[in-house]
Amino acid sequence: MTTRMPPVQARTGSRNHTGTPEPRGPARHRETLELASALRLHLTYPSRGAVVVTAVGDIDTATTPRVAALLWPRLLTKLSSVVLDLSGVTFLGVEGVALISAARAYAPHRDVEFTVVGGPAAVERALRAGELAGVPTPRS
Repeated sequence: MTTRMPPVQARTGSRNHTGTPEPRGPARHRETLELASALRLHLTYPSRGAVVVTAVGDIDTATTPRVAALLWPRLLTKLSSVVLDLSGVTFLGVEGVALISAARAYAPHRDVEFTVVGGPAAVERALRAGELAGVPTPRS
């Protein structure tokens, strides 16, 4: 049995000499990844030290690795704030909850403020089940 993954379409902005995205103009820089119709991911850099990762669709077994591929590099950089916006997520599976839990545990080690913005009732229930709702991530 062969499984084929849908192609990833990406739009990116300019990058500096270290490969880090540069904010465009005075506002921000945005990147978008679209994974068929299951999940869309957006990166927005509202300021030099902050990024917002916005997910729209389902975060499940198939899409969690894609979210991780965007989230972890941002936690490993010199950003001071990483926001994961789940307001457009319709389903948050166990793998997604585990990813958020691991990111939340790791962020203080990099002195990164990690914030999760919840979403619809199903997402909020998943966050509560993973004991992730309403608790900010402390910075070290």
